[in-house]
Parts: sequence; structure tokens; C-alpha cells
Amino acid sequence: MRRGLLASFLNGLAEVLETFSVERKDREGLPDPRALLISFTALTVAVSFSRGVYPPLVTLATTVLLATALGVRLRNLAKATMAISLFVLAVTLPMALYQTLLNRSSPSDPIALLWSIAPLLLRCIAATSVLVLMAQSLGLTGLITGLRGLRVPPRALFALTLFLRYVPIMLRDATRLLSAREARIVTSSNVNEIKSSWFMLSTVAGSLLIKGFERAYRLQMALKARGLDLDFVPTPEARAGLPDFIFVALSIALACLLVLM
Repeated sequence: MRRGLLASFLNGLAEVLETFSVERKDREGLPDPRALLISFTALTVAVSFSRGVYPPLVTLATTVLLATALGVRLRNLAKATMAISLFVLAVTLPMALYQTLLNRSSPSDPIALLWSIAPLLLRCIAATSVLVLMAQSLGLTGLITGLRGLRVPPRALFALTLFLRYVPIMLRDATRLLSAREARIVTSSNVNEIKSSWFMLSTVAGSLLIKGFERAYRLQMALKARGLDLDFVPTPEARAGLPDFIFVALSIALACLLVLM
């Protein structure tokens, strides 16, 4: 069965989102989930508002070192990071190029043009790498447990869990529907095929809406049958130790250094 560009994009997006819903079983020796959440959030915010090319490069080097120390596979980290970064850059790069061409008197120098937009590109990649590392090192259960330890409301945690679990499933359904219907398009020209593809998208959206309501109804009935409450994640009773405080302090210090660089 052939697969079109849109179906391939949705399939790749589902693979990226599944990065944030993985489970990690070997949590022995890892810092407290609350410490990891605070540290990685501070690094992400700091590198997002940094200036120049050196803070993102330092953040990328730190991410590689932390991934090695936390037992995260660099291949999975690089794959998800590059996929999200390409999506972000596809949205932000045209405007950055436009602003650069407006501000420069001689835009014919390609090296100077690339150097002027390099900080934006590196900030996107560095911030994404930190977020992916947080998801890979914590896992879905560790992420929810850490947020519960930071007193996030249970209803918000329940919605976040459903989002991370079921959005990739919905994208997989959309990929299968698009691939099946694109394989049945019979046209005589590329123009007619494009028109048929746009018409097909409306029917796929309707099918996805119906399947989504059906899946939500089954999930609701299953939760009621098992008597589950929204507050399904207990508050962590273990207190953070001295290594966790040291890790958070070093991360916040690095975040402040990145902002000041």
C-alpha cells in the first residue's frame, strides 16, 4: 500500500509523540523525578531566552553528558530531537530569513546570512533536546509522579496522561485511513489527484471524529467499571536527598550562566 506525503508526516509525528509516552523500568540510581523536572525545565527556559550561539552549544554538550549518565540511548534522543527541530524550524525559519533580509543592507552573503540566524536554529535544537531527554530519562510514569510531587492538580495529570497515550494512536489511525484511501484514488492527471486528496481529507476527519468518540466512550465505561478516580497517582512519600538538591542547584546555576552568557 502506497503512502502519501501527509500520511508519512503523520506517521513520523506519531513516532515523535510516542517518545513522551515511553515507560522506563530501570529507575535505580536515578535522581528524584521532581529534581529532574525542575532541572530540565530550568535549562529549557534558560536556553530558549539565551543570546548568541555559545549557550545552545553548551546546552547540547550538557545534554549528551546527562544522557550518557542517565542511561538514555543517544540514537533515540537524536531521532526525536531532529524530528521536532525540523518541524519547529520549518515554521520559524521563513520569518527569520525575512527579518534578516530586511535588516541587512547586503543580503547576498550567504555565510553572513546563515550566521545571523544560527542562534535561532541552535536555540530550537538545544531546547528540544533537553525536553526529549527529560521524557526519555523519566518515562511517562516518572513524569506523572514528578508532576504530582510538585502539586499539579490530578485532573490536569489525568488529561496529560490521556493526551500522551491517545494522540499517537489517533495519528496512527489517520495514517491508516489516508494510506488506504490514497491507494484507491484513480485519476488521469496530477491535478485531479491533488483535488481528490483534499476531498479525501474531509472524509478522513469525519471518520477520525467518530472513532475518537467511540474510543472515549469505551474508555469512560472501562474507568467506571473499575472504579478508578482521577487522582490515580499518589503523592510521592520519599523525600529528596542531598544529591538531588545538589543536582538541582548545579542545573539552576548552569541555567543562570546560560542567560548571562
